[in-house]
Formats: sequence, structure tokens, C-alpha cells
Amino acid sequence: MDVPSDWSAMLDPGALAIVLAGTVLATAARCGWRDLIVAFTAFLRLGKSRFDEPANRTAIARALRAIEAKGHRTADVPLPPDPSLALLVDTYLRTGSIDALHSARRAERAAREVERARGIRTFEYAGELAPVFGLVGTLYAITRLSETLAGSPAETIMASIATAVLSSLYGVLTAHLVCIPLAHAIERHGLREESAREALVEWLAAHIESAAMERAHGLSPHGNLRTIG
Repeated sequence: MDVPSDWSAMLDPGALAIVLAGTVLATAARCGWRDLIVAFTAFLRLGKSRFDEPANRTAIARALRAIEAKGHRTADVPLPPDPSLALLVDTYLRTGSIDALHSARRAERAAREVERARGIRTFEYAGELAPVFGLVGTLYAITRLSETLAGSPAETIMASIATAVLSSLYGVLTAHLVCIPLAHAIERHGLREESAREALVEWLAAHIESAAMERAHGLSPHGNLRTIG
């Protein structure tokens, strides 16, 4: 069996272009180009994690030690590399308020959830639309077939039929092997990062609250980070 020849028979650039271009344009029309960019950015992040847990843990530990030694207003340490955690630490350094920290935490988490949902929704919409444009390619090939029946060679007729079949196939494969799996991959990736980030925020908030209680009772909070940082 000639495998390369068989695989080449499965390739129809015109049908593939109809499915891909139509899916992208229809998804952009439904979601907007901004959501399309958000989804593409989320796709690019799948291959690498932008959340460095050890580096963020180390930065938070240093910030807590500085706060214990000098107080929140005089603490001068590098912020965590993660923008959300950096904002939380900076909020506490500026305000000295655990309530302000929790308020910023909720706002940041909500913003991340919205962005993640936009990326997931965009790929899910693309998964719904890809088979539709597979059907569009099929219908287009059928209309061309009516033109080729008038005295055209059998090869041309068979090529039109192949395009009709392959268009539907491309639509189904694009939906179920690309778009929908990517939507779920973005969700899993985001939830993993969220879990790691929330664990560090819980640690940060718990230590600040514990240190505040110890100071209120006249105890020294020093030395509590050795088993954590």
C-alpha cells in the first residue's frame, strides 16, 4: 500500500481553507476580535507556565521577613514575579490592612476567571462553528459539481466529490481534535496555576494575621518562616 499517496489524497487545501478561515471569521463575529486574541494568547501559554511557584514563594518569604523586621511601611523588598501576587504584597505594604489585601485578592481572582472564561468560550464557539463550515465547504463543492457535469472529465467530477467529503471531515476534526480539546486544556492549565497561586496567598494572609495577633499579645513574630520559605 502506498501510504504517502493515501495521505496526500486526504489533503485538500481549498476545503481546509474554507473550514479554517470560515471558523476564524465566524468566531470573531460571534465573540469579537478581543476575545479571539485572548484565546490565542491563552493557547500560546499552554506550552509554558508563567507562574513560577518557587520564585514567588521565596519573594513572599522575604517580604514577610522584612515586614516583621521593619513594619509594613518601611519594608523594601523585591515584589514577587507574578503580577497578581505582586499587587497583593504591594497593597499590604501601602495600607497595612489585611482587609485591603483580601479585597485586592478577590478582584484579581475575578479578573483572571473572566479572562480564562473568555478564552475557553472562544474555543468552544469555534468547536461549534467548525462543522458548520465543513458543511459550507461541502455545499460549495456540490454547486461546483453541477458545473463540471456538462462534459467535464471524470477526474474533475471525482475531485469535486472528494472536496465535498473532505470539507465535512475537516470540520469535524477541527472541532473535536483542535478547538474543544484546546478549550479544556486552557481550563485545566488555568486551574492548576490558580490553585498554586491561591495556596501562596493563603500562606501570606495567614502569616500576616498570625503575626498581627502575636504583636497584639506582646509576642515576637520572628522565626516563623523557617519551615515555609
